[in-house]
Amino acid sequence: MKANVNNTPIEIAYEDLPSPCNSFIDCRAVEEYEIAHYDGAINVPLQHVTICIDSFPYKKEDTFFVYCKSGNRSCTFVTYMRSIGFTNCQSITGGYQEWGQQC
Repeated sequence: MKANVNNTPIEIAYEDLPSPCNSFIDCRAVEEYEIAHYDGAINVPLQHVTICIDSFPYKKEDTFFVYCKSGNRSCTFVTYMRSIGFTNCQSITGGYQEWGQQC
């Protein structure tokens, strides 16, 4: 697990956000996203995050949650985002495979 990354259970993310459907990034590959994803989640694949940063949908002070399949890629994504000044991003514990069926 990456250092300094908050892993947040999905239940806490729902409680913390007034509109959670607009506050999730799916950092899995496009193919994974197309199979299934959380309604309203934006797909920004980890391998494209550095080239997509100019059109990134959130401001540096915004709160948003990142998920992948199991939590590994989302931790890497969050670590990178924090390194460039996005301080309120968090990785979802367990990723989509753990909570995807609940959504």
